[in-house]
Amino acid sequence: MGGRSTVVDMMIGQREWDEVMARVRQTQLVSDPTVVAFVGRRVNILFTVIALIMFAVAWPTLPLTHSVMPILLPVVAALATLPLMLAWANPLLGWGISITSSILIGLFFDRVHGWQWTIQVVHIIVLLVLSVMLCLRGPVRWIALYWLCTLVAFVGATPPGATAGWAVGVTMLFVTCWLLRVLLRSRRELAHETELKDVAASRTAVLAERTRIARDLHDVVAHRMSVVVVAAQTARFRVDGVTPAADAEFQAIAVMAREALDEVRQMLGVLRVDGEVSTQAPNPGVADIADIVEATRGAGIVVDLRLIGGAPETVNEAVGLTAYRIVQECLANATRHAPGARIDVEVAIDESAVRVTVVNLLVEVAGEKESSGGHGIPGMAERAAAVGGALVAGPDGVGAFRVSAMLPTRVPVADVAIG
Repeated sequence: MGGRSTVVDMMIGQREWDEVMARVRQTQLVSDPTVVAFVGRRVNILFTVIALIMFAVAWPTLPLTHSVMPILLPVVAALATLPLMLAWANPLLGWGISITSSILIGLFFDRVHGWQWTIQVVHIIVLLVLSVMLCLRGPVRWIALYWLCTLVAFVGATPPGATAGWAVGVTMLFVTCWLLRVLLRSRRELAHETELKDVAASRTAVLAERTRIARDLHDVVAHRMSVVVVAAQTARFRVDGVTPAADAEFQAIAVMAREALDEVRQMLGVLRVDGEVSTQAPNPGVADIADIVEATRGAGIVVDLRLIGGAPETVNEAVGLTAYRIVQECLANATRHAPGARIDVEVAIDESAVRVTVVNLLVEVAGEKESSGGHGIPGMAERAAAVGGALVAGPDGVGAFRVSAMLPTRVPVADVAIG
């Protein structure tokens, strides 16, 4: 019976304790957001435990150093030690309370038993810890003021012979903490800048890849669609016996191809770099051939360019672009298949045609058979045919490779955009 009654008493005691704790949790103080935030951080709990331990030491030892009424012993001990609870949560407030209490204790309470300090040892420790935390976590612009106030407090609390040493010690403490803070801040800023650079580099890589995809799609799709438009619209001029019905079909094909081309360009606009203005740069023409020739010369290739006849501005845009692409492809082929060989480029413009001639000497390259122009020649021939011209390419029989294109100065169909 005795064992059962003990168990019952324990159960009743546990139930009463739970009820008490539930009521405590419902009190306004415990439910306050500030208190909840304070208790929620382990570092605050750590400083609170240390402050309570020091309070337990300061209370009974206070009569050994100061003449204090017994009823005031816990109050004075609390003012000396409990501000340590705020070392992390609010070091400025804790430091202010500690500084003020050190001055008040020195003014209103006499020292006994030969104790020369105006405050207890635990109060000295608390004040030093709070000064360190304030220097590390407080506003940087007020550190000099905190140092001065702390210095004054210690000068007033120390024995006469130890004033200079403690003044130097407090100063070194603040300087060390300030340097440590500067170091930590610089490391944080460096880490932040490194993170920003990494993010910017990743973003740049993504945008560059998007731009590359857009350009590749434009080169592969938009160009071919433009050729379809030109071929369909010029079919009646290039093919004999095209009936009105067949011509209508060709024009319908051209319209659908143009619509598809517009949709492709709209889709490519999504892949553009952020902030890039979605405007189409003017297509290169005959006047720009000199630029690619100069660029080829910059690679160490000997290129001779001759422009004969009329002004490049008189050439239709589509024809000028075709001439430009032909010269560009020829220069690339000659550089690849006949490295080091001289290249002669001639562009002759008259009222009816634009004649493009590119000649380069044949060079034997180890491991490579005599080139017939590679895969670029069919593309150049298609470009020339799309604007009503013709292109012939091959060895000229005297040790050189010749590409000759004859293009009409004007295309019967106006405003044809080739990508």
